[in-house]
Amino acid sequence: MPRPELKKRGMLKKTGSTKNSMKAKKSEAEGLRKKIEEMNQLATRQKVQSEAIKIATTLTKDVAKAKLLEEKLGQRLTLLDGEVRVTDDSGQLTVSTVDDLVTNIKNDFPFLIDGNQATGGGATRSQGRADVGNRQISRNEFDSLGQGARAQFIKEGGRVYDD
Repeated sequence: MPRPELKKRGMLKKTGSTKNSMKAKKSEAEGLRKKIEEMNQLATRQKVQSEAIKIATTLTKDVAKAKLLEEKLGQRLTLLDGEVRVTDDSGQLTVSTVDDLVTNIKNDFPFLIDGNQATGGGATRSQGRADVGNRQISRNEFDSLGQGARAQFIKEGGRVYDD
């Protein structure tokens, strides 16, 4: 029959190995938590960077300028509750919207922003109405026009002659 003190030693050995096993599991769990946190931070940085790139490329077509704008925008954006939010220069959340940030960037760094890419002067085509001042129509033709057309004809300098 085994002696009672040997049984106690066996129990102590089992208890010691259980403690080591628990420590190993805690250590493994802590390592996994850190890895998950790192992955979450990477995903956050990628989402913020993606938003900064998207905004920068709408402001300029020049790759070098877009890279600079991306840096400036990225410094002022953060991800909170799955949404991109604007921060101040010190990293504190603000009530500003992304549009407000874009306006500030346009004002602070106008040399990085492309023009509006508009073509032409914005004038409407005359469609042959440049000679309205020289146009004359008879009273009968004038009376057959609608009220709006008559007003426009007179406004543009057209003349009515009697038949």
